[in-house]
Amino acid sequence: MKKFHFTLGRMLDFKNQILDKEKDTLGRIRREKNEMDEKILRYERQLAQASDEMIEKQKKGVPARQLILYSIQAEHTRQYLKQLRKEQLALEKEVERQTDVVRRASQDVSSLEKLKERQWEQYCYEANKAYQEEILEFVSGRLVRTERR
Repeated sequence: MKKFHFTLGRMLDFKNQILDKEKDTLGRIRREKNEMDEKILRYERQLAQASDEMIEKQKKGVPARQLILYSIQAEHTRQYLKQLRKEQLALEKEVERQTDVVRRASQDVSSLEKLKERQWEQYCYEANKAYQEEILEFVSGRLVRTERR
């Protein structure tokens, strides 16, 4: 019997390559989102620290000019955080979109692998049937030779 050959093997390889590429893209986007999350946390901590410093300075009595500078710095940080959160939201949407792409690519690969498995089972069935026929021919031939003697 001939060797097993999956007829859609090249398609399966191609779909696996696409899946790997899409997974890499998803990983890159997730890294970007994680970096954005960390950046936002740093700026939120910086804003909280600046706010605490301003409160301490107010308690000690500081010139109004310095308080205005703290307020301007805090407002600038808030505006920057607002922009970072917009970017973070865009990255979250991109992660969701890419996750869907990976899921669909994975389903494509999975369906081809199931098809390959079914072809393998059919191949095994046919190989087993051919083997049984070969044994039957061998046994029949032997019986015929034995009866002729």
